[in-house]
Amino acid sequence: MGQMLDKGYGVDQDYERAYGHYVRAADAGNSDAVFSIGVLYYYGHYLEQSYDRALKAFSDAAGLGNAKAVYNLGVMYDGGIGVEADPQKAMQYYLKASEMGSEKAEYNIGMMYRSGKGVPKDDAEALKWFKKAAGRGMLKAVFNVGLAYHTGRGVPIDEFEAMRWFKKAADMGHKKSQNMVDTLRKRFNVISTIN
Repeated sequence: MGQMLDKGYGVDQDYERAYGHYVRAADAGNSDAVFSIGVLYYYGHYLEQSYDRALKAFSDAAGLGNAKAVYNLGVMYDGGIGVEADPQKAMQYYLKASEMGSEKAEYNIGMMYRSGKGVPKDDAEALKWFKKAAGRGMLKAVFNVGLAYHTGRGVPIDEFEAMRWFKKAADMGHKKSQNMVDTLRKRFNVISTIN
């Protein structure tokens, strides 16, 4: 019921009542409820916005095995949100969240390797993590795998493989990928005309 009130699913959105449901569920040890209280603090919905309290709630929920909470701890340390930025700590949380099935964490690990944030810059390692997230259906990751093949970041350039990944992302509704598919189709048509 807390989620329904929080998100307004089938009922009027009511953060105050959602919070009451979350507190009761959290007191019973429900990790999703503890996590949701953290989200309310993070965004300042009903409760006064407090990154400290959000961090505490996410830590408590992570201790109860909540993957979303572990991921959000990574985000906070990655971006220095309410804490001093610590890319190594962020990476630890992202790796743990990945083990728990978080495609968002896998995508962020890929971005850290692509940029060299807190880890040595490594496009091949970035691609590995993008593929993991893409395997779980994450749209941005599917696009980034296509981009890696298109630009040769971490792999040799392979326009046909890039087209396959862009097409998959386009089929999922990604407009940039559809533009890439259209561009590559034109290029392939020109090549086949020349040969």
